[in-house]
Amino acid sequence: MILTQSVLRGLLAVALLAWPVTVQANIGDDLSQLRKRYGSAKEIGNQMLFQHDGYSIAVYFDGTHSGMEVFVRDGSKPDKLDITQEDIDKILVSQDGPNWNAVKTTSGKPTWVSADGRLIARLSEGDKSDDKFLTVMVNSK
Repeated sequence: MILTQSVLRGLLAVALLAWPVTVQANIGDDLSQLRKRYGSAKEIGNQMLFQHDGYSIAVYFDGTHSGMEVFVRDGSKPDKLDITQEDIDKILVSQDGPNWNAVKTTSGKPTWVSADGRLIARLSEGDKSDDKFLTVMVNSK
């Protein structure tokens, strides 16, 4: 079978559409960069709330740049009702590359620090044990 240029373009388009979109967070982004990454947002109090790729993402600002982003599954994807370790790994890699180190904390909550020490991430539970959220923020230490 000989593939023509138009067939190859069609296959490439299908492959790109099927490619999984990952959540990307970049602490320090300004609002225009966040909107480009996540889409439109609602301002709720002192935060911006984005809905993107099965997540609700609450962004808190340090001046005009994001200082903290909180990820929680929003229920829009029935097969993804809670944050998994795979989700955490993807968010952390998108945030500051693959080099995150797990650290022990007095709270016992799963916590990671970026290799350069600039960022910290913590997995927490809400009122219910299956209600988990990941917070990524500037490390104040």
